[in-house]
Amino acid sequence: MATDRPARNAVLERFEPLFNPRAIAVAGVSAKTISQGNTFIRNLREAGYQGAIYPIHPSESELEGLPAFPSLADTPTPVDYVFVAIGAEAVPALLRSGAGRVRIAQVMSSGFGANVGGRDLSRELTAAVQSAGMRLLGPNCMGTCSPRGRMNFIAGGVDAPGSVGVMSQSGGLSIDVLRHGRYRGMRFSGVVSLGNCLDLGPNDLLEYFLADPNTRVIGAYLEHVPDGRRFFEQLRAAQAAKPVVILKGGRSAQGQRAAASHTGSLASDDQIWRAMARQTGTVMVDTLEQFIDVLAAFETSEPLQVRPSARVVLFGNGGGASVLAADCMAQLGLEVSPLRPETVAALEQLGVPPGASLDNPIDVPANILQRERGGLARRILSTVGAHETPEAIVVHLNLPVILGYRHVDMLGDLMQAVIHVRSQMASRSRLLLVLRSTGQPEFEERRSECVCLAMQAGIPVFGQLSEAAHALAALHGHASFVQSRCQSTGTEIRSCPSYHTIGTATYAGQRSIA
Repeated sequence: MATDRPARNAVLERFEPLFNPRAIAVAGVSAKTISQGNTFIRNLREAGYQGAIYPIHPSESELEGLPAFPSLADTPTPVDYVFVAIGAEAVPALLRSGAGRVRIAQVMSSGFGANVGGRDLSRELTAAVQSAGMRLLGPNCMGTCSPRGRMNFIAGGVDAPGSVGVMSQSGGLSIDVLRHGRYRGMRFSGVVSLGNCLDLGPNDLLEYFLADPNTRVIGAYLEHVPDGRRFFEQLRAAQAAKPVVILKGGRSAQGQRAAASHTGSLASDDQIWRAMARQTGTVMVDTLEQFIDVLAAFETSEPLQVRPSARVVLFGNGGGASVLAADCMAQLGLEVSPLRPETVAALEQLGVPPGASLDNPIDVPANILQRERGGLARRILSTVGAHETPEAIVVHLNLPVILGYRHVDMLGDLMQAVIHVRSQMASRSRLLLVLRSTGQPEFEERRSECVCLAMQAGIPVFGQLSEAAHALAALHGHASFVQSRCQSTGTEIRSCPSYHTIGTATYAGQRSIA
């Protein structure tokens, strides 16, 4: 791992062609149909890519309205990035033609699998890129989504650059991450589909994302890490300064068989990964939904400047939902404990009408929440913030009930109240928002508006209280690891590395994870 500025700069420069290529060649473009190469060029245009695009074709002179060239040796300029979607047997020769003129080749083509023919092709492909002096992404991968480079491997353009960097050994799951992330209001620094990892792999992308100043949170879907020791050592050296969230495929015997058929590699034991997570402060999740939830929570959360307490205050129109949430949080090591007597006394002074519960959970029926156009909710939350320092306040709103009050914009008023309180809490407590919906279009439309508004204000949004509970448990675990490390080194928590920096200390006794 790069630990000094020159080394980090060298890492960033090495990966610049992957995330911000100046010229792109595309092999696999057709004049007769819409092939993968055609789609790639159209996605580039929709994303607003500004560099040169060179279609590669042995006989066509023009494709997708662009001049085409017979081989990589014939492009007007060298290329930073070549997209390859042709038959597997033809790939090595194509890449050899780009010797000295291509920096990174992304091979979407499949056929480099675990059978005898696939292994032979894999060896030939590896030899071709090595002799041509280029790096290889793939094969069998979707490529790179880079908002700053204005490139994407799915339709819909790109959003503004963000702070979440994701690598995935599944192309389909990388598409899911982009689509679910957009729905959740997440913004990415980059999403990379790794494929079979014949050359560039998890260690390389981890090194890049750790060095990248634009990436604050790292996510990884992994099935196999060829050099597990290097992966572990990078995480230990980073000291959890940037949260790393891992969704590991193949942790069961059945999952390992599936991963072997998917990538041609065997996965490692779940207990090893769990041990690695404990030693490095890495966050392990079990589902794609948890992966997205936790990344969204880290994206919006700043480091706490106080000791993480695991205390949570629940506020909303929940009733039984609050009880179930308290149970879920208890199972995850979070505390929904009673408020201090002086807090309860201060809340009672607000003149809240009968029907509300002013302990923790704080349950306030919707007919009371509507009063003062959200002002009462704002005063309740502000009072809690003034008298308590929980690790988090979780606000949960039942949208079908809230939106049933059609004579007022109760949801809009409550959103403004929540955003106001979030600005007051600074880094003393986290604020998470749960917008529960039954899925009808009229509810989802308003929910989508609120998600974007909340994320812009630094508030992660969840669909259910249980989702917020798991994300909060991940935030707490990471903060506790950082706090423990600060204590072990005698460092004040305010001086510990934040998500924006990378520590340089290393530890002894490192173990391989694969």
